[in-house]
Amino acid sequence: MAKTCKVTLNNEAFLANCGDLLLDSALMNGIDLPHDCRSGICGACRVRLVDGKVFGGQEHGDDMIHACQARVVSDLEIVSEPVPDQVSLPGRVAKLVRLAPDVIGVDVELPKPLHYLPGQYCKLQFRGFPERSFSPTYPLEGGPDNHLMHFHIRRLEDGLVSSALGSKIRAGHRVKVTGPLGSAFLRLKHPGRTVLVASGTGFAPMWAIAVAAITEQPQRELVFIVAARKLQSFYMHNALCRLARFPNVTIIPVVSEPQNISPVMRSGRPTDHMPRLSPDDVVYTCGAPAMTESVARISRAAGARCYTDPFTPSAKPDESASLMTRFTGLFDGSSRKNTEVLRVA
Repeated sequence: MAKTCKVTLNNEAFLANCGDLLLDSALMNGIDLPHDCRSGICGACRVRLVDGKVFGGQEHGDDMIHACQARVVSDLEIVSEPVPDQVSLPGRVAKLVRLAPDVIGVDVELPKPLHYLPGQYCKLQFRGFPERSFSPTYPLEGGPDNHLMHFHIRRLEDGLVSSALGSKIRAGHRVKVTGPLGSAFLRLKHPGRTVLVASGTGFAPMWAIAVAAITEQPQRELVFIVAARKLQSFYMHNALCRLARFPNVTIIPVVSEPQNISPVMRSGRPTDHMPRLSPDDVVYTCGAPAMTESVARISRAAGARCYTDPFTPSAKPDESASLMTRFTGLFDGSSRKNTEVLRVA
């Protein structure tokens, strides 16, 4: 007879067979633990290990574990952060607008609101196309509509989905939206400064976090570093002008290519313009992997918490090297690497 262990998740206890996967045991006992990929990549099932031991699903020195990879080997006490329930809703493309030469804004209309935390992502499946993951964001201009979700999608010539935007995918096209997913979302009520670092369309989740952070505590200091490869790709200016009205907000625009059009725009890498961090700061970053890894490393050295959502190229035989793998993770004083989640941008 298999040995059983007592597992307590958020003060709710159940019995698991020793050696079983934590996620499977939770689901079999009617515990609705959020999950997605089941391969230790997406981070949706990450929980904090308070007491006990598991086999697998954990980095050395890190108390965060992947429930889909961790096997129960003792009595456990674990906790998870509350997130909105994952749902799937039918929708339609309401509007497409070219934000930059290589960026398209896509508005999706839903029959009812899909609740998510700023920084989380959703899966979009346009009818007739494969499923892709994108982060919803706050409108660049105007206020929100609970029945509309806004996405910023980088158009790739070889992308199976993004290259069809505006041609095969137009206003009225049917789309299924599933979410929310991801753990790189805004944490509320922290006393220190909020630091945001974004490059390219990584601006979308960072803009959502910025608006929510300012709404929660208008007097809290916020630093927003926004980078683009070319000046023509810097589509965020109107949104940043809105944010600049708050006295405690510092905006640092950066472009990679040399330019002499505006002295306001800084050149170089986003990490060249990082403020001096302290353990009281919370950092969020999204974009190119080299950038997010550097930001996480700087944050870790300062003892600051850092939630990352990087994009990195991933070649596939059927989709070419234009596809992107997206990672989402948390760095803190004990973390060594980020949680990964397959994303396509």
